[in-house]
Amino acid sequence: MVEQPTEAQNPERDRPKAMKKLARLWFPLLVFLAFLSALFSSDLLVKQLGENVSLVARNTFIYGVQIGVWLSAALLLNRIIELVFWDGFVGTVSGRKVPRLPKDVTALSLFILAGIGVTATVFDKSITGILATSGIASIIIGLALRNIILDMFIGLAIHVERPFKIGDWIQVHRNRRETHIIAMVIEINWRTTRLRTTENNMIVVPNNVIGTSILTNYMEPKPHFRIDLPFLIDFEVSSDRASRVLQAGIMAVAGENGILEKPEPEVRLKESTLEGQQYEVRFFILPVHISPNESKDVVNRSVLDHLKRSGISPAQPKEEIYISRQQKRNLDTGQDKDIYELLSRTELFRNLSIDELMQVFSSMKRRKLHKGDALYRQGEKGDTMFLLLEGLLNSSIQLQESDEPARVESIKAGSHFGEETVMLGTQRPSTMQAATDAIVYEIAKDQMKEILIRRGDLLSMLNEDIAVSASKITTKKKSVTRKRKSPVKKEQTKSKMQKAVQTLFSFI
Repeated sequence: MVEQPTEAQNPERDRPKAMKKLARLWFPLLVFLAFLSALFSSDLLVKQLGENVSLVARNTFIYGVQIGVWLSAALLLNRIIELVFWDGFVGTVSGRKVPRLPKDVTALSLFILAGIGVTATVFDKSITGILATSGIASIIIGLALRNIILDMFIGLAIHVERPFKIGDWIQVHRNRRETHIIAMVIEINWRTTRLRTTENNMIVVPNNVIGTSILTNYMEPKPHFRIDLPFLIDFEVSSDRASRVLQAGIMAVAGENGILEKPEPEVRLKESTLEGQQYEVRFFILPVHISPNESKDVVNRSVLDHLKRSGISPAQPKEEIYISRQQKRNLDTGQDKDIYELLSRTELFRNLSIDELMQVFSSMKRRKLHKGDALYRQGEKGDTMFLLLEGLLNSSIQLQESDEPARVESIKAGSHFGEETVMLGTQRPSTMQAATDAIVYEIAKDQMKEILIRRGDLLSMLNEDIAVSASKITTKKKSVTRKRKSPVKKEQTKSKMQKAVQTLFSFI
């Protein structure tokens, strides 16, 4: 049996890369060989020119060939070092793109050496004398280009100290908060550092501004960091209820778009003010997948949506002008009058009359779930459906080919579910578990069927919901099966020598 080459060792796959590297070498190699052949055959060429060419032209030709050999050799050597050492060895071992600055330093050093070689061999001049007389010129040039020189040295300091690297999200603190810059580093060169903002614009910042500013690196010492969002809730809303609704809002978007489930988001009561109780929603993000501003937008939208669905409004400045009883702005799920108002806002009971709503509510059963409690499990029999008023529930399925349950969807406050057992009499297609503390109302099958007989629009909506739920479960099963069949790539561990070389060149 013939062993097939792996993807990493496939010669057909590596051949285009090798051809690209050779294509970058052919021009400097051709120039060097041309000057080198002209140097070895210079005497013959001069003789062929004979007396038709003046002495100045012959000397110019000879000197030009010698200078060309030195410069073309420096160009060829620089290209070889760049391909073999920087892009090849260092880039492979470090696992990241090598910045332009070390490549430019190498090229500058080689051409300086080539210039010294030209001075010493071609023109037969003393190097020490030239270096001594260039001191005054260096002082004049240094004074004229002091800002550029400062940018260059701070750029070198950035490469040595490594306060950030390409791909990091940083904040450059300026004089005022509105002028702070939050962006991703895309390039660090001699004079400037290039950043890409959340608006996908490029900002070019001089290195001396970077060096004299306070920086916040959002990806160090760990690639994820915490964001705190304040929410102000009225005193009449209990702290347990407010924390439950806020926790449901952040957990609804956790695990998506770079907002992390681990470390777990949390809600804290920060302080009490004259206007209400201030809560702090804390969550962690991966800036590689989502920017800080984008994550705040996602979480704010989710939390405000959960507050609205639960009948809670953010606190507002209050001022009593008339001597009258203040109108109630927040609804309490512990009072029947408020429950009617909350139920009338849900999609399930939005179009019911007061009498129909009262009829259904008389048979509804209130259930309070703690985080981690299972409302029902996959395969169980049931003859009731449910309505979630506060909190967050997760629906998951257990497949035979998988050890861990697969999450299908999250049930938000104001949503109804479990209608398939009422309509079709089937078993529970999934397991419903509380992701946070939650308040659920259970609706009896008989009472619901009486309403459905009279309300064809409600019957059509529930049939559509059953089809959508079944489609989500089918899609999740296919996704889990596809992932298990696909080959899992094992991460290759680096040898001690690779780690040592990566540490050595991390300062470059």
